[in-house]
Amino acid sequence: MIMTPRIGEEFIDWKQPDGTDTTLGLVDFSIFPHLDHPMLTENTMAAAVEWAKKLGNDSYAIDEDTAIKVVADQVEVISEGNWKKF
Repeated sequence: MIMTPRIGEEFIDWKQPDGTDTTLGLVDFSIFPHLDHPMLTENTMAAAVEWAKKLGNDSYAIDEDTAIKVVADQVEVISEGNWKKF
């Protein structure tokens, strides 16, 4: 998540000095992790949809069986699980 441009307020544990949710921005999409994880009952697809609406950039909701591979400007989702691009 630190590689993305924003993480969303839902995932902020501490505030940056400027008060934003911005991160390094090395990729141009954000990630909603642990989708539908049984121990993280708040990480539902409905929550991911609402989270994505607030960001203003491409984003992915991904579960524990999903990874995102980035080479140069090519993004590839590798998954045997549940994910969605917003």
